[in-house]
Amino acid sequence: MTPRLGRAPSVRWWYSARLRITLGITLTSAAVFAAMVLFTLQVLHLTAERTTDARLNREAADFSTFMDAGILPSAESENPTTEQLIRAYLAQQYPSAELLLVGTATTSGTQFTLSRFSSDDDTLFPPAMRSQIQRIGLVSDEGSGIIDGTVRWRKAEVDGPAGPTNIVVAISDAPTREDTGRVADLLLSTGAGGIVLSALVAWLLAGRMIVPVRRIREAAETISAADLSRRVPVDGPDEIVSLADTVNAMLERVEEAYRTQREFLDDAGHELRTPLTVVQGNLDLMPEDPQERAETTRIMQDELSRMTRIVEDLLTLARSDRPDFLQTAPTDVAELVLDVEAKIDVIADREWSVLPYAEDVALLDQHRITQALIQFCSNAVRFTGPGDLIEIGCRVIAPGDPTVTDDLAVGPLPDPPHRENYRRRLLWWVRDSGPGIPPGEEETIFERFHTARGQLRDGRGGTGLGLAIVATIARAHGGRAFAFNAKGGGAAFCIAVPYVPASFDSDAGDEVDTDLDEAAPTVGRGPERRRRSGRGRYERNRRSGAPGDTT
Repeated sequence: MTPRLGRAPSVRWWYSARLRITLGITLTSAAVFAAMVLFTLQVLHLTAERTTDARLNREAADFSTFMDAGILPSAESENPTTEQLIRAYLAQQYPSAELLLVGTATTSGTQFTLSRFSSDDDTLFPPAMRSQIQRIGLVSDEGSGIIDGTVRWRKAEVDGPAGPTNIVVAISDAPTREDTGRVADLLLSTGAGGIVLSALVAWLLAGRMIVPVRRIREAAETISAADLSRRVPVDGPDEIVSLADTVNAMLERVEEAYRTQREFLDDAGHELRTPLTVVQGNLDLMPEDPQERAETTRIMQDELSRMTRIVEDLLTLARSDRPDFLQTAPTDVAELVLDVEAKIDVIADREWSVLPYAEDVALLDQHRITQALIQFCSNAVRFTGPGDLIEIGCRVIAPGDPTVTDDLAVGPLPDPPHRENYRRRLLWWVRDSGPGIPPGEEETIFERFHTARGQLRDGRGGTGLGLAIVATIARAHGGRAFAFNAKGGGAAFCIAVPYVPASFDSDAGDEVDTDLDEAAPTVGRGPERRRRSGRGRYERNRRSGAPGDTT
């Protein structure tokens, strides 16, 4: 049975996203509506209080104006009494149902009460309530107050020409409260219906929103380790499309990583299986003759050494993602190239041409760059014979200049990254005079376990990990490794990395431009500085073969 990448557990309906979205929208709507109802009721209450206060003040002011004048509307008496003036004022009023007026002649204690209904028929001002209001007009010194929480009153005292008088204006807010209660009931009933409607709409909308996500989940459930080519459907709202695109991009990365992992394990298994088979076969057929036994032992040691190199290369590639893979330090770039030539010169009888144009100090990992250049040199040695020319060089390239000009290569050059030509960078190259790179393999030779360029001069094969390590070192420095067939024959292998300057207090020689070496066209331009050891040194250190792996 094919294992599944993962299956989403069944979700109970009360934990579903649809229900949670619906509850969230519904509760939010209910909270907003409740706040709106409370705010509306508070506004109505404050409005009613302001209206009542305005009426109380107006009625008291009208009474004070009338009593201060001390004139009856009709010429019944030139000197009216306070009782006559109070009766005359109340006779002009037409009170509403919630209004009660009690006028009092302070000297005599005579009171006149005015309301729309009689005391027996008045539900807002029953007899007991009227008695309290009348008592206020007789004995109370307060100017305003509230009775039973429903009746607001205000007392106005006037010392007019006829004598002292006062009036108590009482207004019941019971009708206003009833109106407010009806408004609240209407808002609550309407809000309840609105909340139910919003819950239904939220349920439907959440269902439509969840459908694309459900399709993505169902599609993801069908993806297994045996088939990573499936993709989730891309449709729906913009956010869902973005989610689907992100999931598809993730699946592409997973598929690529899984494919690379399988190819890596298959190739590694294949490469390690051969030396293991050779060792096992020789152990099974170990001869008795001492000379044959020694030869068999040498063969097994050679195969074990090759396995060791494969494992070390695999470990180097595995460590490339670690933060401590690079140990950068200020490095003299020209001296680095000269050191590489000195190291490879003693073990390979070739005609070495060193072109250290980049006489500068940069911040880089000297050991990793040396490892990469020695790998290039080892490949060049393997595809050349004794006395053949191999060129090693380096230079600093200014922003805007191409890394390699088209007139130096046979065929098109690999496309550089978008921003490479806009920054200063370092270029190292190793050019040989061998058969060159098979067409179409200029980029694939830097892949793991890839070998190319046909039969080696030394008759041996390699693991195909050397150039992959070089590409990893270049990427770790923020650059790239590439190769091309050079005009005039042979192949050029290059590393281009961003130039990171480092402080270095020393005098540098002046740079002088010269013509290119006709016998060995270079990747860069500048003075040639050769480092020769003499034929005697070559004779003493001449060896067949070369260290390291081929492409």
